[in-house]
Amino acid sequence: MSYTNDTFDDPSPDYNAAVSRSNTSTTGSSGYLSHYRSQSFDDFHPRNDDLTNIRRLPRAQSALSSKHERYEYAYSLLAGGAQIQFIVSVQPNHGTPTSGKYTISLSLKVDKMTRSLGEPIQLKLSVDPRRLHFIVFLFPGKTSLPVGALYSYRVWLRVNDVDHRLFGQDDLWIAKDPDFASIADASIARMKKNQSNSQMYESTVGKARVQFIVRWLRVAEDMYDYTMEYDCSGVGAMLFEDLRLKVDGDPRTVTFHIYTVPMKSLPIGASHRLRVWMRTFCGTSDTASLSIPYNDSYIYQRIWKSDSLKIGGHLDFSALGSKMIVGHSLGSPTTVTTATATSKKRVGQPHPQDANDHVEIG
Repeated sequence: MSYTNDTFDDPSPDYNAAVSRSNTSTTGSSGYLSHYRSQSFDDFHPRNDDLTNIRRLPRAQSALSSKHERYEYAYSLLAGGAQIQFIVSVQPNHGTPTSGKYTISLSLKVDKMTRSLGEPIQLKLSVDPRRLHFIVFLFPGKTSLPVGALYSYRVWLRVNDVDHRLFGQDDLWIAKDPDFASIADASIARMKKNQSNSQMYESTVGKARVQFIVRWLRVAEDMYDYTMEYDCSGVGAMLFEDLRLKVDGDPRTVTFHIYTVPMKSLPIGASHRLRVWMRTFCGTSDTASLSIPYNDSYIYQRIWKSDSLKIGGHLDFSALGSKMIVGHSLGSPTTVTTATATSKKRVGQPHPQDANDHVEIG
């Protein structure tokens, strides 16, 4: 059975069937009720006398007693043979569960690793954020390689029998031990180093030896920022630098499956598809995947892709034809020296260093 975008965006999906395929472990929730009435803050308002007393408290004492809360709703699902959790986080912008603006975010947890899905959204809530009901479900995606690894996900919020769609994308790639061997002509990078804050993978891309370097920086107790770059014969570039992961344990247990697939191009072997999958161990030991790296099951998630990696060794540019006009060198490069003057940054005018430094390979 195929699913179209119209099917996914149906404003009235069959929630009963969808919910039956997922289990919720939400704290403070009693399940999905067909006639559930969300409690508003009118049900929890203190007396006017209490409010008067609160307003009369000294400012210093109010600052000391302030706190910030966040409410996480967890839902368990099975995708591609992998047991996963969707976590919906509800955080009041003002720190406490009162009527006002809230930041809603979605995360995917696999074993001991958690990553964000999509961008957080802002909602105004006048109902109790500790008694919300979300509807979370997956649909199999279109035909894909590896088979059975592509899904569409949807997250809806149900309040007083009215449903609001919060999150939804059609490109969630995840599976347990997918068949990467089914991808023809794929060149798979092999891990060469797994150090305390980096990993190095090596592959052959268009007859050129390429190294892919993954680095991570600890930014909180269990939070890490990941980057990946490539290097080939002394030339390289950053591929991505915006992957933030929460890892409960040794970050070296999170490894990557990197491969390229050649595309039709002239000269032959100059253009490639690049795919990066994250791999986490299916087990209970933090060190098991370090000691036995190829003898267990893993859950794979595709986290990045590019169809514009253009690199190759010994390319035959004469294949472009006789109409090609070739430039000829005029000798050694000319050295140009410029003086750098210190200047004040004008308000509203971006500094050159503030510009987007994303490197697009092409």
